[in-house]
Amino acid sequence: MSVTSRAEDFATTFANAVHGGLDKVLGQSGAAAVLSHMKMANNLPDPAEFHKKLLALFGLQATVSLERAIVKDLVTRLRWALDLLNLEGDFDFSATMRRIERGVKR
Repeated sequence: MSVTSRAEDFATTFANAVHGGLDKVLGQSGAAAVLSHMKMANNLPDPAEFHKKLLALFGLQATVSLERAIVKDLVTRLRWALDLLNLEGDFDFSATMRRIERGVKR
């Protein structure tokens, strides 16, 4: 598999995980409303930009909860063990996503 197709696969998997994670916390209509409000119904930016938009909309505590749900969904989709990632305590969504993306590209 080429690096480009792996990057595309990761982007698709990330988008699916965002929908899956938000659906679990907010429900499908809530997730759709949030993504529409963030102008991301059809196209998600990179994880760091997505994080900034979530922070602006929800504040720190709610954003961390949503991001943990997204990461759990992503890890499940990738069939990774959750214990490979630190989801408790200080949680850095962007760093966690970079770590996952690097693992996918290997």
